[in-house]
Amino acid sequence: MSGLRGQAAINTLTGATPLNFTPELRAQMSLPPRVVLNDITLREGRQFEGTILTTDECVKIAEILVHDLNMPMIQMGGNTPRDRAFMKAVRKFLDTCGRKVRTEAMTSAHQNSPDFDVKQLLGTLDIIADGGFGTVLCIASSDTFLKACAEHRGNDASMSKEDLRKQEIETTLTAIRYAREKGIPEVNVNFQDFLRADLDFLKEFSRIVGDAGADTIILDDFGGGIALPLLYKEIFKAVRKVTPAKTALGIHAHNHAGMAVATALASVEGGCEMITVGVNGYGEGTGHVPLAETAYHLEQLYGFDTGIKMENLRPASVMIADIMKHPLSKIAPLVGDDAFVVMHDKHHQYPDLPFMFVPVKPEYVGNKGRVGFSEWAGPFGLRLHAKALGETIADDKIAPMLAALTEEMQWRKRPLTDPEFVELLHTVSGSH
Repeated sequence: MSGLRGQAAINTLTGATPLNFTPELRAQMSLPPRVVLNDITLREGRQFEGTILTTDECVKIAEILVHDLNMPMIQMGGNTPRDRAFMKAVRKFLDTCGRKVRTEAMTSAHQNSPDFDVKQLLGTLDIIADGGFGTVLCIASSDTFLKACAEHRGNDASMSKEDLRKQEIETTLTAIRYAREKGIPEVNVNFQDFLRADLDFLKEFSRIVGDAGADTIILDDFGGGIALPLLYKEIFKAVRKVTPAKTALGIHAHNHAGMAVATALASVEGGCEMITVGVNGYGEGTGHVPLAETAYHLEQLYGFDTGIKMENLRPASVMIADIMKHPLSKIAPLVGDDAFVVMHDKHHQYPDLPFMFVPVKPEYVGNKGRVGFSEWAGPFGLRLHAKALGETIADDKIAPMLAALTEEMQWRKRPLTDPEFVELLHTVSGSH
């Protein structure tokens, strides 16, 4: 079932509208040949408030990402002593997992100001090389961030905008060369704060970095929520035109304003070939691009083969939530407990139209659908739920059961469990 995607899945697996695939609509996009999902649960996910993982927990999460989800790429932190221990342990697992998984570890160079210098950055690359990972270099791209970093460093505070840009380019090129010399297998560059960058400088910087042999350039929106999704699309189109074809483009989007998935997908429409994602979107603040929603949209609304084992999305989300000790939201799209709960009774009146009120079969993402009860409960949902539990309700017991159910939920302030529902049904029916 998971092999169906895009147009082939319509009315079989999904209720997606065929209008998604009209030539007129597709002509407005600059879609790449493929999109790689790069999971950052073991880096950004560790920034979720209160999260302190052990080495064994990191390895367990890596096992879920690789074996259960078939994740093609994993990102980790690459700067601290704990990062070093985590990388080595995960690297040991990856070397014996039976799959080739791309890796990168983030340098977080400017966040270490005021002590930042090129020597420190190269020292971080030594740590990453020792861990056997690829790398992603954190580089400032906006004048605002360049100036802020310079002010933290003190001695650079008086530098002009042009000199700060030149210094950042030189630092980046030095780091790329050093990473290659150290044998780091993949060298990527993360342009931080790209939305506030001068577009001409961003394009020129991208061209230079691409010519220097960077494997991927990732545009990082820092906080997200400051630009229309359409702007992401247009910036990616502009950068793609000037960047060597051998250098892929990626997006790192944040969810502070609830737009991370939308901006990531808009980036793909502009030619973006990599999205950093995370299980349940765990990360600093409101997190970043959640894996489940992104994989679903790429597979079913765009038609990409992400390689993700879609039927394992819900189980993996639950397992990683347990490891992280951060409960999965009941209303999390696609993978939450309530993702496929149909509540309003009129929504149960169309059994021959399974996609009338949900976009996809819940089994596709490893979830399940069920009848939910609220103030809008009615006879159609009541009969369906009873049938699912192996029970029947006589016609003359429908009204009293609805009244009893409403009263129970009113004082409990929660839905009834299945055993509670059956017990109430037996009481109303007099079958005890």
